[in-house]
Amino acid sequence: MKKKRKGFLAVFLLLLLAAAVGFIIWFMKNQNNQTNTGSDTVFTDSVANLTGLSSTGVIQRFAGVVEPQKTWNVENSSDKTVQEWYVEEGDEVQVGDKLFTYSTSDAEESLIEGEIEIDRLNGDIENYTAQIKTLQEDKAKASADDQLDYATQIQSIQNTLKKAQYDLQKQQVELENLKKTIANATVTSELNGIVKTINDTSTSSSSYSYSDESNYLMTIIAVGQYRIKGTLNEQNRGSLSEGSAVIVHSRVDEDQIWRGTLSEIDYDNPEQNQNNYYYSSSDSSTQSSNYPFYVELDSIDGLIMGQHVYIEMDYGQADQKSGMWLSSYYIVQDDGDPYVWAANSKDKIEKRYVTLGEYDEEEEKYEILDGLTTDDYIAFPNGYITEGAPAEKNVDQMSNYYNDSEDIDWEEWEEDTDLWEEDTELWEDDTDFYDLDTDYEESEIDWETDSDSLDDELLIEDYTEDIGDGSAPVSAGLEEE
Repeated sequence: MKKKRKGFLAVFLLLLLAAAVGFIIWFMKNQNNQTNTGSDTVFTDSVANLTGLSSTGVIQRFAGVVEPQKTWNVENSSDKTVQEWYVEEGDEVQVGDKLFTYSTSDAEESLIEGEIEIDRLNGDIENYTAQIKTLQEDKAKASADDQLDYATQIQSIQNTLKKAQYDLQKQQVELENLKKTIANATVTSELNGIVKTINDTSTSSSSYSYSDESNYLMTIIAVGQYRIKGTLNEQNRGSLSEGSAVIVHSRVDEDQIWRGTLSEIDYDNPEQNQNNYYYSSSDSSTQSSNYPFYVELDSIDGLIMGQHVYIEMDYGQADQKSGMWLSSYYIVQDDGDPYVWAANSKDKIEKRYVTLGEYDEEEEKYEILDGLTTDDYIAFPNGYITEGAPAEKNVDQMSNYYNDSEDIDWEEWEEDTDLWEEDTELWEDDTDFYDLDTDYEESEIDWETDSDSLDDELLIEDYTEDIGDGSAPVSAGLEEE
């Protein structure tokens, strides 16, 4: 029985070795065939994308308005009245120009009363000090029985003295404030600008309104220092970011633009129930808060206060040249005419001769006057490229510019992410459970013990293995010796 088993194992091992050798030969042959076939394929890119002439998609725009870069508001004081105005609404003022003068009659009267009060307090303090000195001298001469009475009197007068000294200090502070009020009765401008509003209700000419500016006595806006204010809502807040370059378009002339930087998005002060010209919605279910943002301009030439404009992110779309401009790296310029490696209508590589125009040294690009269209695909000129080689077109290139035609629902995205994380945790838990249930050490096979339980005769039938380019059925049987 043992000889029979040994003979079977020897034949079985020989068959396995032959099958393995055949499989290796077949695998290496196919691998070489695939390598030789694929090495000729040339990958090509879209001319439209390479030259920046592909569709730019939808660049989201926001409505904006020109406002002053700086505004100075003069606080309205309920205990002061204006005696005289030196300016009117619309007047242009410079730093240091007189704007108005407060009435000082009440302050002057209070100043006189305060000075009298200070004199009285000084007299009281001198009197209290003298009394304390006298009582202390008398106490020193008094008997032991009278000492306590003198000590009580001295303590009482000392408390009164401290109260008078405190009142004196307080009165002196009030007196200094009154003097400053009188000295600073005339208010001067702190910036160069234009008087926008005056809210003096004591005069019939004042233009009182229910805007925030009505809380101030007057408002002056800076001249020649403009910025753009726009608004974005909760749905498109991800479209802008602070510090990004932006382009401002005139609503009248599309070609007139200004450049600037998005300096601030004020999420702390949302504008409730404000209609954004571009994105307002009448559907109450889609209402959301609007947040103001501000653009600092590189130049304000041609802008006027209150002008309405459009704002968009700067992706370089305004700098795009007219015509087709291709990087010089794609153009082969040997001794002959310039050409590119292009894919023809049969997806084969061919030499495509092109006519060159101007050369941009800074960007290292040539203007293509003839020979290519935006529908063509070209390859980077590597040394292995030959005419007639198969061409594979890269048709999955992204647009050069951001397309925000569809806004992302970030809340829904976060919910989906949370669910994905929960599913992942459950999957990991299942994996741990699987690992715990699999005990390889306990499932080891004792081959020496189990080999005795094998059948006396083992047949291998219809054992098939791919060898070379075909398949060969291999069967073996053992007979008793």
